[in-house]
Amino acid sequence: METEDISKAEDTAEDPGSENEGQPDLSHEGQCQGPTALWEMLERKFLEYQQLAYRYPAERQKSLLSLLPLFLKAWEHSVGIIYFPSLQKLAEDVSNQLAQEIHKALVGKPAEQARAAAGQLLRWKGAGEQDGYLLLKSVFLLTGTDSETLGRVAESGLPALLLQCLYLFFVFPLEKEELLENDVQVQRMFVQLLINICSESQGLENLLSGNELQSLVMATTCLREHSCCFWKEPTFCVLRAISKAQDLSVIRYLQATDCVKMSLQNLSKLADSLPAPEVSEAVNLILGFVKDSYPESSALLLEFENGEGYPLLLKVLLRYDGLTQSQVDTQLEELVGMVMWLTTCGQSELKVFDSVTYPQLEGFKFHHEASGVTIKNLQAFQVLQNVFHKASDSILCTKVLLAIKTMWDWNARNFFLLEWTLQPISQFVEMMPLKPAQVQIHFFQLLEALVFELHYVPHEILGKVQRLIKDSPEPLCTLVALQSVLRIAGADPLFTDIFRDSGLLGLLLAQLRKRAKILRKSGNKESIPGVQDPERELTCVMLKTVVILLKGSVRNAVVLKDHGMVPFIKIFLDDESYRGASLSILEQLSVINAEEYMSIIVGALCSSTHGELQLKLDLLKSLLRILETPKGRAAFRVSSGFNGLLSLLSDLEGSLQEPPLQTWGAVSPSQALDLVLHTLCAMSAALHLDPVNRDFFKRNGLFEKLAEDLCLLGCFGVLGEEEAPQQSWEDTKARPFADLLSVAFSSASPFPSKIQSCLQILRFLDGMAVGTLHLCLDLMETPGARQEAAVDAQKGEASSDPHGNLEQWPELEERVDEGGGVIMHPGVLCIMVRLLPRLYHGDHPQLSVYSDPVYGHGDQH
Repeated sequence: METEDISKAEDTAEDPGSENEGQPDLSHEGQCQGPTALWEMLERKFLEYQQLAYRYPAERQKSLLSLLPLFLKAWEHSVGIIYFPSLQKLAEDVSNQLAQEIHKALVGKPAEQARAAAGQLLRWKGAGEQDGYLLLKSVFLLTGTDSETLGRVAESGLPALLLQCLYLFFVFPLEKEELLENDVQVQRMFVQLLINICSESQGLENLLSGNELQSLVMATTCLREHSCCFWKEPTFCVLRAISKAQDLSVIRYLQATDCVKMSLQNLSKLADSLPAPEVSEAVNLILGFVKDSYPESSALLLEFENGEGYPLLLKVLLRYDGLTQSQVDTQLEELVGMVMWLTTCGQSELKVFDSVTYPQLEGFKFHHEASGVTIKNLQAFQVLQNVFHKASDSILCTKVLLAIKTMWDWNARNFFLLEWTLQPISQFVEMMPLKPAQVQIHFFQLLEALVFELHYVPHEILGKVQRLIKDSPEPLCTLVALQSVLRIAGADPLFTDIFRDSGLLGLLLAQLRKRAKILRKSGNKESIPGVQDPERELTCVMLKTVVILLKGSVRNAVVLKDHGMVPFIKIFLDDESYRGASLSILEQLSVINAEEYMSIIVGALCSSTHGELQLKLDLLKSLLRILETPKGRAAFRVSSGFNGLLSLLSDLEGSLQEPPLQTWGAVSPSQALDLVLHTLCAMSAALHLDPVNRDFFKRNGLFEKLAEDLCLLGCFGVLGEEEAPQQSWEDTKARPFADLLSVAFSSASPFPSKIQSCLQILRFLDGMAVGTLHLCLDLMETPGARQEAAVDAQKGEASSDPHGNLEQWPELEERVDEGGGVIMHPGVLCIMVRLLPRLYHGDHPQLSVYSDPVYGHGDQH
């Protein structure tokens, strides 16, 4: 019975006024008086009753029963404060009377008739005969007072009779018995009365005086098919209360009656035929006796072990294999918890030799001392281990893994005790392809806990994971395993050496070579949104793992190069899913051969088509990262990088005119400007603080070539194309170029999109001239705007906002100004001067005056 039910029983029983109509009326003399007066009246009547000692028993019994309504009334009004000197004597007489009534109801009757008679005796019967109910309720209240009163109840022999009644109620249900609310109240009082008796040693001894407890325990483990469901939970509740009493007399009784041994035999016969939760509940009950007695004596544990308890546990746990989640209840949780407790039972600590394999992570320390709860019983743990071996159910296997993790949490030493003896985790690795996906995920989380929580590198286990990745026939299992390895590899730089020396890096490179060849033959197949493709995901994780293993490791980069992987990595650039990781790999290779990296990137930029806009942007972003180093800038120059970027700009011819050329019909102005920006940023980065590159750019006339390519974008006009009206601006004060840009890109800007495109390019050149363009790139990029632009392009719609995300370009005073306001590249300023006269729009003819130095660039700086 649940605890809340017991509480309800106490509340209901202590309030006789809460009963149904028919409660016997008290005399007018007892009404409308306070509790003290009621107790005094009860004391007088009780003294009168005692004077009947030599009268006939029937008369004495009748007199006692007549006192009970007054006792209940006084109790109700006292709120637990009792003014009754003869309380123990009353308890003795009432409990003796109830014992006599129960004995009379049971004696000489077959079990079914005895059960019916006991039920009738204790049941509330309204205005009719209800002596048994009044006796039960009075004894129940009296057992809740003090230990001395409880001892008087125990001496009456009532506890054994109540236990006999409980056995009858549980084993012999009445046919078509109608349950009333009063029956529930009687049951609660009955159960709580027995629980109260269990709390007192004398009462407990009286419960053990006969074979009633043995019969009741056997009944629960026989799991009779027709046992009374109404009395099942109360029966288990009482037995658990007896178990928790932790009395040596209980242990001796169970030993003498072979309760544990016979219960295990019964359960072994029924374990295959009855529902798993029912068998588990009975096993949990027996294990409860074993667990509660263990602090006092290990005798019942020994009986459990000798009675084939561990094979029974394995059998019962495997009954849950294959059950749907709705069929699994709290009994499984409790049973697994019991097995976990059994693993801690033992007389001495397990002894294992230090078998730690090095190198290990910084912060790892193997503790030899046994602090916290440690595993002492390997036989019990083997139950969980064998369950995982044999089960295929996701819930059951997951509970085993969670149990193991809990044991590690008790004491980190438990991992080593188990792994260096039974090797559960090493064995589990080999079973992963046969387990459900959720189990695989939980298992590899367990593996990662060794690294992230224990700071331990399990070399042998990782070796088995590596073989799993190589040989597993299940792509999804391989994917989960490799994802775990990826997270582990990123935990510490030490793993770059560990996974190279173990052969994992070579294994991944060999796999990627095969996949690159397949990709080259089959062509680039884009992934379908919403459709899982394990092979594609696996390739992505392989590439990401290689990236992690190359990071900061020149030796690993050399291994990749020695494997001849560069041509195969280039193949992955064409697929957007693989591109990010592939570029990261090539960037790592630039550490040992920057010229090779530059030739690959520049070549890919020049060979990309008009439709591969995202590829161009990704290549330029990668290029920008490498141009941060002097070695990268020198390699860029040697690899014809400047010519490659100018070629990229040249290919954009007509992309910004209105309407754009047919070639660029699917590309919005904001996308084209984004590509121009990244191209100019790459140039700015290549020229930044590099006098050799600046001299090269100037000597080869590349400033002029850059100006020509920008003029061909389509937003700038042709000199002499329009006749602008000549106006005199002699009295007009010159203003900085930044003022014009501020007006042009305000929310109320009157300028058409074509003019705004021109001003965007002039703004880029402005930043390039002072050497800050590539340094401010992150400040102006907003991923959301880029996604919107990409969606517009897919729809074939021209963007209504041609400068798009480029509006975020910072104001002059917010820019990074490493040049201290000094023009770093005068050639770029010349390009601006060359482009200003081409800034013209029919609706704004006055813009042609920018050839006149009213807006002075010098004022800006």
